[in-house]
Amino acid sequence: MRRLFFALLSCIVLIACDDDKQMVDYSYPEGGETPSVPEVPTVPEGPSELYGTLPILHTEGRWLCDESGNHVNIHGFWQTYTPWFNGGAWGENNWGGRDYEGCVAYNKGIIDKIVASGIKVDFMRLHMDSYWFVDPNRPSKSRISEYFKEDLMRDYFDKVYLPIIKHCISKGIRVIVRPYPCGEEADQPLKYGDGFFTMLEKMWAYFSAHKDIRNNADVMFELMNEPVNIDADAHGGNRDKAVSEYMQHFIDLIRNNCKNIIWVPGLTWQQYYQCFVSYPLKGDNLGFAVHCYPGWYGSDAESSTGENGGNMGAGSGGYEPFYAGWNSAIAAAAELHPILITEMDWAAEKYNKTWGKSATGLAGGSGFGANFKYIMDKMGNVSYMTFTAPNDLALFPTESKKATTNYWNDPECCPWQIYYWYEEYAKGNIQPESADKIVIGSRTGSVTLTKSGSKELIVNAIRNNVVFPLQTGVELASSDPSIVTVDGTTITGVIPGTATITAKALGLEASITVDVLAPASASELFPVKAGKFDVNIWEKGTLDEETKTFTTGQYGFAGWKFDNLDISMHKYLVVKLGDKTDFSCQPSFRLFDSNNYWGKPAMYDFKNEKEVRVEIANMKNEEGGKLNAKTICIIGFWTLGGREVQIDDIYFED
Repeated sequence: MRRLFFALLSCIVLIACDDDKQMVDYSYPEGGETPSVPEVPTVPEGPSELYGTLPILHTEGRWLCDESGNHVNIHGFWQTYTPWFNGGAWGENNWGGRDYEGCVAYNKGIIDKIVASGIKVDFMRLHMDSYWFVDPNRPSKSRISEYFKEDLMRDYFDKVYLPIIKHCISKGIRVIVRPYPCGEEADQPLKYGDGFFTMLEKMWAYFSAHKDIRNNADVMFELMNEPVNIDADAHGGNRDKAVSEYMQHFIDLIRNNCKNIIWVPGLTWQQYYQCFVSYPLKGDNLGFAVHCYPGWYGSDAESSTGENGGNMGAGSGGYEPFYAGWNSAIAAAAELHPILITEMDWAAEKYNKTWGKSATGLAGGSGFGANFKYIMDKMGNVSYMTFTAPNDLALFPTESKKATTNYWNDPECCPWQIYYWYEEYAKGNIQPESADKIVIGSRTGSVTLTKSGSKELIVNAIRNNVVFPLQTGVELASSDPSIVTVDGTTITGVIPGTATITAKALGLEASITVDVLAPASASELFPVKAGKFDVNIWEKGTLDEETKTFTTGQYGFAGWKFDNLDISMHKYLVVKLGDKTDFSCQPSFRLFDSNNYWGKPAMYDFKNEKEVRVEIANMKNEEGGKLNAKTICIIGFWTLGGREVQIDDIYFED
């Protein structure tokens, strides 16, 4: 992700010193078999078992556990150590200065301010930036790995990183060491034996053997940052097998030296983990390091972050597509090992403070933040950190108290929410014991169901403008069970009509209206009107109601969204386009049986014809799977974008 941004913004990894140690040559000839684990430096004298000043953590299956076997999650922040990314606060604001004492003093001070702010952080992701470990004369735009210097790594680990690690631990904060990003190398896929691979071998072999890091339970490892793709030629094009073996190589290398917990990244900027389900990793104390930003996994975003995945449109996705997308990408891997989200943030684009652009919203409704918390707490084994800049985090106590609304006190931005969420987590809670009010999450303020259609209702507790989605202690009741039934937190439409659902939690009440629709005509279900026909389901489009003409954004999608529409009683759905349609945009009519735009739709291309006819009982996705005609959630048109499509008519034919 953030290719240049993170290529620069990376820092840290733990290890250091023994200047008399000889580094092993880990280079490999081109081609040939996958290299075996290289010989590693002799392990320095030091404790042979796990040690540390904080409660010792380990992994058991899908859980991160303490010494008593209790399931725990951790919550943290990050730091990086270049003058450029510290705003020139120490040394020269360029790539030439080496004021390591100023660097350490400044960043210790930021850590102290964060601790003094009262935010309950218990780990820090320490970025090992290229700044300290490469030739200071490295030409701009050159590859980090070509100018990596082992002597600088050893020297500046001792001078910069080790003092910070020890300082964090003294404050009750564990450290996760993360070496260079793949960012500056991202135009090339991961590949055995190339410069990046060899550099990582040298770093991890040295770090994992360091006397102050080896088996120190207060220090964990994240193998690398945001790999994008991998060269799978040596594996017959099997990308999943290739990436699993690539990561296993570094796990084995580290395990030759120590037992520290290892967090393993996935491809596609740490969004893809099916490879590890198909080809499981071997070893103890393993977890997955995942990234999650607005727009990813089907979540709401104000604008694109520049990586693949998710709803980058006008924020109309909400909870259901986010939950479906997250489960599709992560749930199977989360059954194998615990999850640690090592990058996540959100705020309105106007603040220009965060990588992710979205709002807190309500769980069950629109927005990223509250839905994120609900999904992660529901999964149960997810730890995470805020990517709020450390210097901004340190400013929270003063900036959040200002009378004017700003990035720190706006409840739609992550700092305000994260500060108080962390407070509850530190108490061992995922939700508060009291609240000012409770609110049922919905994108529209009400709920529309079809007969037999179902929906999960999520109740949010609001306290001091902080949103706490409730996982437990919620009771729902229907004013008319003959119209809408309740099963736990799921409601189901029975017959056409209107009922009120009342929620009780924390001694408070809230209600929401539920309309169960009678079987409707196509004209009633599919009006081409603003507020009904959404031209922004994917990318931003335009609509002319008078002519029933629309455009989508590039590779965009426009149409209608439902809470499980049942069209199974009909034989055909016929769609006709008008004369104003520019078929060069290659319009395609698509239906989804889940509220996830990244799901598998049935697709019907117009192919320069004005009409498509959908046989409802035989709708199939591109993989041949049958669509459920009783749970249609998205219907509409995909186009290349920028050209007019005119809707002439949509009707059922029986």
